Amino acid sequence: MLRDPLNDGKSRIELIDSMGSDLSIVNDARASFDKTSKELDEKDIKLINYLIKHQHTSPFRGVVFKFKVKAPLYICRQWWKHVIASNHSEEQLGWNEKSFRYVAIDDSNEFYVPHNFRQQSKNNKQSTEGVLSAELNNKAIAIYQAQCENSYQAYSQLLDLGVGREQARGVLIPSVYTSWVWTVSLQALLNFINLRLGVGAQTEIGAYASAIAELIQPIVPISMEAWSKHYLKGAEGTKSKPKIS
Repeated sequence: MLRDPLNDGKSRIELIDSMGSDLSIVNDARASFDKTSKELDEKDIKLINYLIKHQHTSPFRGVVFKFKVKAPLYICRQWWKHVIASNHSEEQLGWNEKSFRYVAIDDSNEFYVPHNFRQQSKNNKQSTEGVLSAELNNKAIAIYQAQCENSYQAYSQLLDLGVGREQARGVLIPSVYTSWVWTVSLQALLNFINLRLGVGAQTEIGAYASAIAELIQPIVPISMEAWSKHYLKGAEGTKSKPKIS
């Protein structure tokens, strides 16, 4: 299962493995009563809704997903900063990232260039709103692309001079694409989605959060329906699904 969240033919998030299901959550929640279910029934569905509504989410740690992600470096760093700052970090996180010390970039097209540029928000220092006019947007794209090309040319020239990859990578700008494998529990994942679909979150990382929600929905449909009911649709401060065009 694969998505292109930034809609540029280069971004990627793929669900490559998973463990557990809605049934796993129910059985973990009832472990203290030494009871298990073989298949979901109405009581189990009500239990999942209760757990999510009241944030009793430790049973969700038993469901684990593994993703292969390709994103601009600045999104990767934002993603990682969120992960290590959350309460669901070390014991629930696997993060293995591509290293530019080991792998050289050999394609000048490996940079993210937005199709549409947004304006700085007047009310939120960290957020954007609206879009530039068509004329200004075209100028912004040209400036952005030129900087990406300059960055790649400088990087290539340093490598040609014999400079090591670990130093040459310093001239690569944050829009360069990188990739990593992310292993994460459903508990931590729902926390990530909640925050990255919130008002003020960057649209690009929100597009990845939306893609994640779509990818895991077939595996934990009851949990995702409950999460959508109690958080996504009714929660204050939650914005609509981000779209990258």
